[in-house]
Amino acid sequence: MAERHKLSVEAPTRLDQLLARRWQALDHQQIQALITGGAVLVNRREARKPGQRLMSGDEVLVDLPELPAPAPAELPLGLTLTVAYEDDVLLVVDKPADVPVRRSRSPDQATLPQILAAMYPDRAHVGGVNRAGVVTTLDEEVSGLVLVGKAEKTYRALRRLVKRQYVTESYTALVEGKLRGEHAIDQPIGNVKRARRRLAVTREGRPTRTVVCGQQNYREGGRNYTLVLVRPESSRMHQIRVHLAWYGFPIVGDRLYGSSQQPLLPNRPFLHLSEMRLLHPVNDEELRVESRLPAELHSVLDYMRRPGY
Repeated sequence: MAERHKLSVEAPTRLDQLLARRWQALDHQQIQALITGGAVLVNRREARKPGQRLMSGDEVLVDLPELPAPAPAELPLGLTLTVAYEDDVLLVVDKPADVPVRRSRSPDQATLPQILAAMYPDRAHVGGVNRAGVVTTLDEEVSGLVLVGKAEKTYRALRRLVKRQYVTESYTALVEGKLRGEHAIDQPIGNVKRARRRLAVTREGRPTRTVVCGQQNYREGGRNYTLVLVRPESSRMHQIRVHLAWYGFPIVGDRLYGSSQQPLLPNRPFLHLSEMRLLHPVNDEELRVESRLPAELHSVLDYMRRPGY
């Protein structure tokens, strides 16, 4: 049986954040269900959405059933998260490969927001329930820089910068084939029928543009490879991986869009977000953050650069 709770709003906030701070056992789906089910009233009117803005003095009534005690997030032993840049309002973290930014397909796998919430418990709900201020995203298999806002005001400002394309990202990738010079891949990307996780270049897709610049050519085992710098000029899931594969230069280790069996790197794509530039939301100065290749990628280059080859 549901029990009615009365909450007073002391400072401007989002409705879902207010509920998550009051009841840590609630996740985003549960909050959404309470609101759509009419169990949450704001100033005696049914709440509209989880992100509804609340002002000081607003009254929130919640008809809430009994909740189980929240289970603490279990983080992988030995997992460390490097902070590449930090100031008073934001930070940029270096995400390892195989750490998802969003909800993982495996319930036992820690996500980046969970790791950040464990490091900074008071920021667990910045940007929404259990988002921990994460502004940008990366594929689970890809490593590199992720932008994080420390407070709600900064989070919203950074989201606006991303939407207006004032945050630019540069990736380092190793591709199959010999590529020289700069190339612009301007092709729409859309969904593939009967393939949930796979996208493709298709006339019905969204306009998408990627700029690729060859950096260094290698030859190993009778095959050509090229280290490239990639700058996406739009934001589409799997954009770089889809564009490079369509252009004839699939990313080494990308078993979804490239070779299913790659002797150089069988466990992850050779794709790393190595540089991020943005206008700082407080002082409007350009901020540039860099990230070195992780050891598992750097070792591939060292192997191909070995003497005598």
